[in-house]
Amino acid sequence: MKTRTLILALMLVMTSSHVMAQGRQNKEKQVEKTVMNNILTRTSVRRYQDKAVEAYKVENLLKAGMAAPSAVNRQPWHFVVVDDKDVLQGLAKANPNAGMAARAPLAIVVCGDMNKALEGGGRDFWIHDTSAATENILLAANGMGLGAVWTGTYPNLERCKAVRKILNLPESMIPLCTIVIGYPDNMPSPKQKFKEENISYNSFGKKYTPATPVIQNGGFVEFDVQETSFENPFNIFTGWGMLLCAGDREKSNAMTIGWGGLGTIWGQNNMVTVYVAEKRYTKKFMDKSKYFTIMAFDEKHQNVLQYMGMKSGADGDKAAALGLHTAYTENGTPYYEEASMVLECELMYADAFEKENMRDIPARLYANFPAGVHTFYIGRIVKALKK
Repeated sequence: MKTRTLILALMLVMTSSHVMAQGRQNKEKQVEKTVMNNILTRTSVRRYQDKAVEAYKVENLLKAGMAAPSAVNRQPWHFVVVDDKDVLQGLAKANPNAGMAARAPLAIVVCGDMNKALEGGGRDFWIHDTSAATENILLAANGMGLGAVWTGTYPNLERCKAVRKILNLPESMIPLCTIVIGYPDNMPSPKQKFKEENISYNSFGKKYTPATPVIQNGGFVEFDVQETSFENPFNIFTGWGMLLCAGDREKSNAMTIGWGGLGTIWGQNNMVTVYVAEKRYTKKFMDKSKYFTIMAFDEKHQNVLQYMGMKSGADGDKAAALGLHTAYTENGTPYYEEASMVLECELMYADAFEKENMRDIPARLYANFPAGVHTFYIGRIVKALKK
């Protein structure tokens, strides 16, 4: 009896430990996603609402700035907070790049305090330190729902002199930049700046070849489509549909599709056919890409399929607007970590429908179809991932 009790107690402890570990792991992943989303969605905002920035948010921005790394911990920074309209207009005149300050509720001028800077050859590290502080403030502003833009002052000596005069700065203070801040009146779409050409590994020009494919982002596992029985292949594209995505690490776009099929052709049992109308923004990505992905989403993410089906990527980054986290297969094909299933396909064939060959249903459909005739794309599944 004692032995059974002990075993049960051990099992309870082990189960509890596993649940706690899983909870910590999930929390860590969520924090990682939140942090990366804040960094990747930060963009320069130059138009602001007529609304003051709360004092506690200003204080948090300054705390973020002072949390930056600093050479030898000298912290050679000084921050001048400006919310006076006359002073803001003066800063706008002093720096042609800071004209938006005249219509903003707030600015923070980041200065280098030469009395705190290193001596000798390391003196210019103050630029590194204050630049790091500036980036911290920009990221904190984005995380708090504010918009901000970095407008440079140093090393333009004329601008430094003008800003120094407006703020009554001593000669020991060098204004690095003015961060203009406010609640966004419009929110520009973030730019996709990741470019593999800007990366070398271990020596200049050397590319990175992973020992194992990086395909496990977001808790996915690989599966074999030829050994998987889909519940009903006739219904896989019905309902809210599937998400089609094409592009590369530099730029991509996705759209919801309700047309498609899984099947066999050319002796291959792992084939997918999708259809994209000629006026859809995604078509240019499909025409340029060697690979594409189709994705399924569970019920809690059906808003993704709704939004992607109603909005055009030509009007902005839809993935960023939804807060989706983009990952890439070893082929560089984009997909979203929020998906429940991802099929990466290598394009085998593409062609547009010919109206003169249409009968009955398609003829009636395309008689008045504003998006134009569809091109069909046949792809071979090369990677299958599921949660």
